[in-house]
Amino acid sequence: MSNINLRWGEWKEKPAQIPGESITRDMTADVVVVGAGIAGMSCALRAAQTGAEVIVLEQSSSWTARGMNIGIIDSGFMKERGWDYKAEEVAREWIKICGNRCDERIVWLFLKNGGRAMDWILDIVTREEYGCNVRIYGCVYNGEKYRELKTSHWITDGVMSKKGDRQSVAEVINAMHNEGRKLGARYIFKTRAEQLVKENARVSGVLAKDEDGYIQVNARRGVVLATGDIGGNSSMCEDLAPIANRCTKTVSWPKNGNLGDGHRMGLWAGGALEDTPFATIIHPQAFGYIQYCFLHIKPDGTRFMSEDNGVQGKSLALIREKEQHGWAIADSDWPSKVPPTLEFGGGMFWGHNFFRGDDEVFDVDQMKEGFKRGIAAGNIVSGDTPESLAEKMGVPAKTFAATLERYNKLCESGTDEDFGKRRELMIPIDKPPFFGMKYGPALLAVVGGLRVDTKMRVLDESGKPVAGLHAIGNVAGGRYGVDYPMLVPGNSCGSALTFGYLLGEALGSIQIVL
Repeated sequence: MSNINLRWGEWKEKPAQIPGESITRDMTADVVVVGAGIAGMSCALRAAQTGAEVIVLEQSSSWTARGMNIGIIDSGFMKERGWDYKAEEVAREWIKICGNRCDERIVWLFLKNGGRAMDWILDIVTREEYGCNVRIYGCVYNGEKYRELKTSHWITDGVMSKKGDRQSVAEVINAMHNEGRKLGARYIFKTRAEQLVKENARVSGVLAKDEDGYIQVNARRGVVLATGDIGGNSSMCEDLAPIANRCTKTVSWPKNGNLGDGHRMGLWAGGALEDTPFATIIHPQAFGYIQYCFLHIKPDGTRFMSEDNGVQGKSLALIREKEQHGWAIADSDWPSKVPPTLEFGGGMFWGHNFFRGDDEVFDVDQMKEGFKRGIAAGNIVSGDTPESLAEKMGVPAKTFAATLERYNKLCESGTDEDFGKRRELMIPIDKPPFFGMKYGPALLAVVGGLRVDTKMRVLDESGKPVAGLHAIGNVAGGRYGVDYPMLVPGNSCGSALTFGYLLGEALGSIQIVL
């Protein structure tokens, strides 16, 4: 199952059935969830709350948290603070960003139910036992080129933050795990699901392996795949999302996870994948996090795009050029030059302050600390002249000097004849010393998977449900199509929370398989 160097399409091949004599134990629950990330843990807790007996299988030694923020458009917390986005407006923009390839029914399910799911979990994590505080992360693009909404919930200051993990998802899953245990949910770690069990054309359980051998875990009501994405499996990526393999870095957790196990088990059980290529979440955070919106260059010293761009756009532009990294250029006057640009743009790696709420302004002192860390790591270099900076960056000095000279002339004229960047952002780089900030495309997740309906039932090639089998999180398709919409930052975690909550509620409330 862990082989990530398979030949083209070989990952699809169904393995031999695990023989019955290899199965040493069995157990049964109403709901069996495979995967202990935010989607699976949401489903497990909500199912337990609504009366189901639940077992969660997880290959790692504990639950898994990935994500700084959780994006939802209409939580009660947001409404109390004046943010109440209209679902129809968000849906229209979302569908456009996704090239009309997303399943509108799935998108609407998320937009209409995310607030309820968020209210549910915030009620838990803000209890005294967990002690979390909540903020709406204000790091969004504010300009007219495209939209980013203030929807990301940053949940921190609780149990996990005190242990040094400031991820919102860590706080949430820690609480889910504790609350589930109180209700009798069983979490079986260090146990890897390998095959699904089918009886009379219905998925009825999971065959999993731990250090003592194989276990058959039977499900009375349904099996839920919540195994994450395929980002750690280069062979699957090459076939289903080839751009993922062109990234400089893959940010994946847990180690040896996100291998597409759930995708394959779902296929072997009769499910179908959504259309390819799958969408990806790619941010320009390989190497460094400080980039701003001034001049950006390739390693050959030339400019290659309008710097008035978001995180996905910057990343894809580098990949399109077949480059592993680029350089963002600034001068010593950046503390006064950056803040005025935030009215017209901003967002992650441009005007952000990590771990700051919406009510806090651009923090120059924090950014200076970021510069110190970048210099120490070798991701930020400086020079008193364009030529000396070019030498530090390892780019052709004459080419870079000419690129900078042309850029400054375009800034003086107020018209970007090369890439059309808005006049308000054409700010010359003319106050030495000059800085080069290295960045590259990092793959966070491949967000495509098995076809599902609005009940999160896995569908076969004809569009009919595979009885007893469900998929949520990044093993499920339908949300995106061609690209990840930063319109709602953090929406991958937000939709995982939402669909886990909805499916858990449904499975916990029924007496038969959906």
